Amino acid sequence: MDLPTTKRAQRKAATRAAVLRAAREEFHAQGYDRAKIVDIARAADVSPGTVLNAAPTKIALLCEVMADDFERLRDETASLAAQQNGDLASAIKALLDLHLARHMEDLELFRAAIGHNWLTNESDFKTLHLSLEDAWSPVRELLSGAATETEGGLHDCPHLLTESLLDLYLGVLRRCVIHTWSPEFAREQLHRRLDLVFHDCESRRALQ
Repeated sequence: MDLPTTKRAQRKAATRAAVLRAAREEFHAQGYDRAKIVDIARAADVSPGTVLNAAPTKIALLCEVMADDFERLRDETASLAAQQNGDLASAIKALLDLHLARHMEDLELFRAAIGHNWLTNESDFKTLHLSLEDAWSPVRELLSGAATETEGGLHDCPHLLTESLLDLYLGVLRRCVIHTWSPEFAREQLHRRLDLVFHDCESRRALQ
């Protein structure tokens, strides 16, 4: 991330950071539905108008908060990916376990952001999903590296496999919301689904 260079830009960035920090705290404390712009403004020690300068609506503000979270998650995932030296399936499980742990901590906020944006085609939707896909870039890079080392199977289609795994992952999170799965059960269900995918990849390779 590029750092602001002028004092005005630095003040603006500091204000935005304070607003996002206050918004995150209010969303966590009150939940998305109960959190109010006026309370976020009070916690950030700014006016409600300043809060809306950071994001024009409450859902846009939540998406900004989630985008910042996804950026940190991308960096954490990249660091974890660099430590992997086992087979591909185990490495992918480790990366997605990290994502699942983070999202289970913020499941109510993740539900609010994704649930709202799945029903619209607003710019917030595109921004949020671009941020989420960016958080998955270490997964894509790991699969791309595997594609250069192996032949056959879905490993030769890293982008398609990444998109498929993301859809699979979001399906697990959706069921966590609907069925109130525990983190342990969610992880078990995620691994069962991943085993099916990678078993299919290995079967395709064996047939070629």
